Amino acid sequence: MKVATVREVKDNLSKFLEKAKKEEIVITRNGHPTAILHAFHDEDELEDYLLEHDPNFIRKIEKRWQNYQKEGGIPLSRVSKS
Repeated sequence: MKVATVREVKDNLSKFLEKAKKEEIVITRNGHPTAILHAFHDEDELEDYLLEHDPNFIRKIEKRWQNYQKEGGIPLSRVSKS
C-alpha cells in the first residue's frame, strides 16, 4: 500500500490512477490519513463496493441474519427453481 499527500495526488492524478490499478493508495492531509484511492476493474466491482458500504443495506442484511438465527430458514426442498 502506497501513501501519498493530497498535493502529490492532485499534481499527478493520472499517475496515481494508474498506480491504484495495482495497489490502494492512502492519501494524507497534514500527515493524517484522509482517503483511499482504489481502482475498480469493472462495474460489478463498483456495485459490490457501494453495497458493502451502504449503511441501509448493511442494516437490512444484519436484520435478516438475526431473523434467520432466531427462526431458521426455508429448507432447500421448498425452494422452487424458476
